[in-house]
Parts: sequence; structure tokens; C-alpha cells
Amino acid sequence: MTARFPAVLTALAVLGVGVGVPDVAAAVPPSSVPAQGDAADQAGEQEEEQEPLSLLLDDVDPAVAEPGEEVRLTGRILNSGSTARRSSSLTAAVSPVPLASRAEIGAWVDGDPVREATTVVGDDTVGPLVPAGGAVPFDITVPASVTESFPAGPGALALELTAGAQGDDRAQSSGTVVLRTLLTSAGTLEVGEPLDVAWLVPLTLPADAGLSSPDAEVNARAWMAATGSDSVIAGWLEQLEIPEVTYVVDPAALVPRRPTPGVATPLGSADPGGDGEGSDEPGDNEGSDEPEGTGDAGDDAATTTGPTPSDEAGATATDDPAQTLEPNEPAEEQDAPTDVDVAARQAELRSELTALGQDRLWWLPADDPDLEVLLGRPSGTDTAELLAASPTDPPEEVDRLLGRGRGDLAWPATTGTTTEQLGVLAGLYADRPDGGPLGVTLLPREAFTADSAAGPHRGAIPLQEPEGVTALGVDSWTSALVADGQRSAEEHGAGAAAQHLLAHTLGTYQEDPGVQRELVIAPPRGTTAPAEVLQQVSEGWRLASWLTPVSAQDLLERAEGTEPLVPTPTPPQESVLGPLAALLEPADSPVTSSRAAALVRIDEDLAGLRQVLRDTDPLQSWEPVLEGLWSTRWRGDEVAWEQAYRDLREDVAAANAGVHVTASTVNFLTDQGAINVTVVNDLGVAVDDVTLELEASNGRLQVTRQPDPVSIGPGSRASVSFDARAITRGETTLTARILTPDGTVLGSEAAIDVRMQPAGLWIYWVLGGLAGLVLVLGLARALRSGPRSRSAKTSATATSSSGPPTPTPTPPTQAPTTDTRDQENPS
Repeated sequence: MTARFPAVLTALAVLGVGVGVPDVAAAVPPSSVPAQGDAADQAGEQEEEQEPLSLLLDDVDPAVAEPGEEVRLTGRILNSGSTARRSSSLTAAVSPVPLASRAEIGAWVDGDPVREATTVVGDDTVGPLVPAGGAVPFDITVPASVTESFPAGPGALALELTAGAQGDDRAQSSGTVVLRTLLTSAGTLEVGEPLDVAWLVPLTLPADAGLSSPDAEVNARAWMAATGSDSVIAGWLEQLEIPEVTYVVDPAALVPRRPTPGVATPLGSADPGGDGEGSDEPGDNEGSDEPEGTGDAGDDAATTTGPTPSDEAGATATDDPAQTLEPNEPAEEQDAPTDVDVAARQAELRSELTALGQDRLWWLPADDPDLEVLLGRPSGTDTAELLAASPTDPPEEVDRLLGRGRGDLAWPATTGTTTEQLGVLAGLYADRPDGGPLGVTLLPREAFTADSAAGPHRGAIPLQEPEGVTALGVDSWTSALVADGQRSAEEHGAGAAAQHLLAHTLGTYQEDPGVQRELVIAPPRGTTAPAEVLQQVSEGWRLASWLTPVSAQDLLERAEGTEPLVPTPTPPQESVLGPLAALLEPADSPVTSSRAAALVRIDEDLAGLRQVLRDTDPLQSWEPVLEGLWSTRWRGDEVAWEQAYRDLREDVAAANAGVHVTASTVNFLTDQGAINVTVVNDLGVAVDDVTLELEASNGRLQVTRQPDPVSIGPGSRASVSFDARAITRGETTLTARILTPDGTVLGSEAAIDVRMQPAGLWIYWVLGGLAGLVLVLGLARALRSGPRSRSAKTSATATSSSGPPTPTPTPPTQAPTTDTRDQENPS
């Protein structure tokens, strides 16, 4: 077997890139602490303390030794110091007596001083110079003549690798470096009752806000990182080649989403239906008393003093990889992934899942909602909808795939679940729109044994309550070792990590080898296992005579008719598991009670917008993002959750505030009449049937008729009228709200100041008196000029009735005469 992993890390070390070797003073376990000799004591007296070397076992071939067959051990001596060190020899030795239990295996790896490895099985000449920040490989072959003396039955051998200097090199060495690891041997005897082992591997999405980014490039990069060929999902599916592994899949991983950007028109854009007076309108919700998490985007923009997490994440997601190259190294342009690449990878992923047997494919509820958060759900949360088995509007091929396997699983992200909580979950599952009632739940095995050190017995156990539910008791110790694979491989090598897991299962078997028992391995969500570890574990599983792979479905069928039990909320015990217990303790969820309430408000806003927006495509693209914010995947990554939440909140808040009333001041000079106000639609889509509701701040003004519903085009405004009655003089403020047909409030309230100056009864007496005076004066003038008026009227009537004027001869000039009437009425 060729060990490619060492070469990669050596190259990284030469380039100055960290290779996962921790600072010795803080993180090197006792199994790899140098045993300082006389030369090291002299070096300690030097002014500059020297950095130690460390050993990594990268590969054991074969993964399970067979007596009479040679075994090859390959790895590296790593120099994490700043100066080159000498190390010229490496020796492998085993203990003469095999380790007989999980406790003995754990104690040996942790540095148990009682047991010693005294039987040398091989050595290698290395170095003699280990470069600073670099590594040198070693290769030890344990000959068949040595393995013939291995135990006749399956055994876990304590293996110790020791690197040091010989001859003149001792004066410049860092002393002796030791790695305590393990070597499993299958033996030659038949095994009576092998340990039945079922794997359940979660395939879920990572906590990456880019998965819901509207930016095409950022979104495609995130989805390729989450589901592409180099993703954790692909690693488990392609590298873990163990029969009967059951994969627990989040259906949302099969439906890539990219939400539509906000529907609000940009600031300063033209108003196609406006009157050019948009500068009077407020641009944000100043003075808004909305709870945190529901304000519009302007609030955040006004208080931001530095780069936001979304800015940083966006920069990270779009950074050019060439920027990390050496100055003189030519940059190779890499094409950014596109939607086409994502779609192609999704097709491959569906094919891989389809190839699994139906019993090996289990489904979590869509988006893997955090069940612990939902148990404390705020009022208004449609929890049953969040537990839907299928994502929103899945493609047809995904819908067909979801029909395979079982989807009645609950996997709480907690180390202790009570019977009462399980009862609540069963009720929620019964009310969900699809997927059926709760049938299976995963619980720590301590829920039935109350002791992490107790050996496994039954893998699947029916529960007394809720009725009809079967629990799979997950072995915490073994699952934690799987979760620790990444760290163990980085610090001790992939071969050492794989051997530890294989030896642990052997120790479990040896604790009670004559009884049929069942072991369930289920690493936590997000567990990353290096490909080299999974490959060696898979090979070891095939060679391990003490293990029998079974499916989780087989365990459920075996449990039918067995005695039901009542679980207790007992977590894994640190006194038994040590530091591994922390790997099983789920991180805190960022969805606090206040944030859960904010998510409920966003859902209400979306429901309201859905009733009035003529184009609902943007809303449909935002709904899966909202559902994803309830997911378990955000545990331990509050920053990523906040970024995804803020992006969604700003889009929804901007759309919600896009329809608003223009604040104004009105002078109301009558007892009753109509008042006009302007409703503005700043959105890029039309709205229909929005209603304006007005409420006076005091009793000086009554609204006698509310406005009728109105529809407004994109980027337009409409004048809306309502009837009001003034009760008395003074001022009042009308609070204006925009409502959807079901009463959901859109945006923020607007204030309309009204100044009432209604006319009292005196005005009617004054107007009546003036009218009477005008009438009297008119009659008096008519009486004084009555005859002249009648003559003029008669003349005018005669002229108008005689048609066009007829020319008449000009009369002869006469002397002026006196009109006696004028004399009689000199006035």
C-alpha cells in the first residue's frame, strides 16, 4: 500500500504551511512526548530551547495483521522546530501480552506507565537530518517470522515507535521521541460470536451562509464545498467502504437554493408613476420600536462601524486562490464554479444515493431542524411545517428519491432526552404534512445503561413511551473515536487513528466474546474523517474476524417484540471517555428564544407579503432560507447563522417597508370632509389590495370612513382618501398603517398631523346677516333705478328679437332737447 499522505504533508511543510503538528507544550499527548536524555539536558541549558520532533504513523499494511504474514509500517518523523535536527534511527516494538479491554487500550494510548513494549519487531535507518518545519519518512517491515509469534486469537497489541540518534548524531539530537499506538491482529482461531456493528453516518450541510447567498458565484462555491467531490459528504460516501452502512441524509442537501435579491427598487431610482416629490419621503424607519431582528436594513447600516461578517465571508468566498502563491510563482487562473457545475454534482450525488439499498437510506426532516429548539418553540411557530420530510418544491428526481428509505427518524442534537420530550416530538411528527409519525430515534446508549463503561448488548430498544417508537442506542465511546479521527490523524498519523478505532472494537468484543451483542456507531453531525483513515478502517473491517457488519434496519427488525424500556437523560461520562466526551456534547444553538421569535415575525411578514405582491417568486426563494435558519447545522457557528439571518432579514424588511405612507401635515377647515394621503410603492413589483388603516391619537377628529383597498404599480404611488369629522378645534395625529387582506401590518407606521379649525354656529349668523344686508342693498338700488332699467330691458329685448340691424337713413341734425324724465329723476 502506497502512503501518499506523508508526501503531501511534507510538501506543505516545505512551503511553510502548517501540517497539524500542535505546540508541544500545550497539545502533545504523553504518547509522543520526547524522553529527554543527557544530550537533551545539555540542550536545555542552551539559551534557546530546541523544538522537539514528533512521530506520525501514516499507514499499516495490512490494516489487520495476520500471523505468518509480514506487516509494513510507514510514516514520518516531523520537525516542528525552527532549526534542523538529527534523528537517524527508528525502532518498532510491541508488548508481549495483548490488551484485553477498551479501558486497557485507552490507558496504553494515553501513556499508561505500567505496560511496556519490549519485543522489537523492526527498525529503520532514517535522516540523519530532519529539516526545520519538514519531515523525513520511515518504512519498517515486520517480517513474517516475527508475526508468527502473534496471538492465536484476535488481539490488540501495544505498539511503540521510538526515534532517536545513533553515534555522533546524539550530540545534536532532540533526544528520543516516542509514539504509543496499536497494532491489531486477527489471529488464526475462529471467533465464536462476532460483534454485530451498525453504522449510521449523517450527511448534512455545513454552517455556511454562502448556501443561501443571492450572489451566483458565492452560492455556487458554497454548494460545491458542501456537496462537491472534495466535500465531507462525498468523503463518507466514497471512502467508507463498509457493508451495510446506513446514511442519514438531510434532503435539503439535494436541493441547492439561491434566493432572489431584494425586490426593493434602489435608492434614487426613477419613479415611473410619481410626481417628482419623492424627496419628502423618509428613507428608513426612524424611531421604530420593532424588536431586534425585524428592523429594516437602514438600521444596521446606520450603526455599522466596520466590516460586517457578511462582508468578510463574501471576501473569503471570492478570494483569488492565486493570492496565496509565492511571489515568483505564476498564478493559475481557476474557473469559478457555476450553477451548471452544481447541477452536475447534484446528479452524481443522487446517483450515489440511489445505488444504496433502500434499507441503507434514511432521511432527516428537510433542513435538519434543531429538535431541541423546536421543543421550546415560541408561540406562532408552525413546528409541524418545519418537520416536513420534503424540501419546498423539490425537483421531480429528488421527490422520487425521497420515496426510498425511511423518513420517520428523529435525531435530537442533545446528549439527554427525556420521555416527556420524546412524547412531544411524537406529537409534532404526527401533525407534520408529510413523512408520517415518529418511528425511530437515536439516543446515547447511556440512556439505557446509565454507564459509559458498560458493554453493549441490544442495539435497538422499543420504548414504553411514546408507543410505537424504537430507539437506537448509540455507543458513545466508539462514536467519539470516529469523531476524533481528524485530530488523531493530524497529530499521530492516519494509520494510528485507524488502528485505535479497530483495536477499540476488538477490546469491546473481548470484554464478552461468547455473547451475541450489537454495537451502533453514529458519529456526530459534521464529523470530518480523512480519506486515509476511512480507507484503512474499511480495509480493517473486512479483515476483522471479530466484527460482523449489519444494517440499522436489521437491528430494528430484531427489536420487534422485545421488552420495551424507559430511557433516562444520561449523558456520556467524562470520567470514562476523558476528552472524547467533549466531542459528543453538542455546541449551543444560535437560535435563542428571542431569535426564534424574530424568525416567527419574519415568517409572518412573508405571509403578509405573499397576499399582496403580484410576483411571489422572490418570496418563494426566501422561504427555504428561513426554514434553514432553524437547522441543527448552525450549532457552534453563531457568526455564520447571524450572516444568513441578517441577509434574509434585510431583504424581507426592505420588501415589507417598500409600501408606505408619506408623512404629511393637513389643515382641516371644515366640520367633515375628505382627506387625501399618498401611499408609495418603492418595490420593483406591483402590490394588490393593500389597505390603509387610520387611527386618531385623540377625540378631536373622527375617521368616519376608512379608505378602500388600492393596487399600486411598481415604483409608483397612489392618492387615497378617507372621510373624517372634526369634533373640536385643535391638533391630532393620525397613525397610518398599511395592511394586507388578513390584517398583517406592512412596514412601519406613519404619522399624519391634522390641524382642525372647524367653523362654529356664529359663522352661520354672520353669513346670514351678510346675505340679508346684500339683499336689502340690492332691493334699494333696484327701486331707485327701476324705470331706466325697465326701458333698457325693453330696448334690449326689442333689439334682440328684430334680428340683424337694418341700415336706416341718418336723421337731420336737430337742436338738443331736454329729457323731462332726467329732470324728474335727477338721480
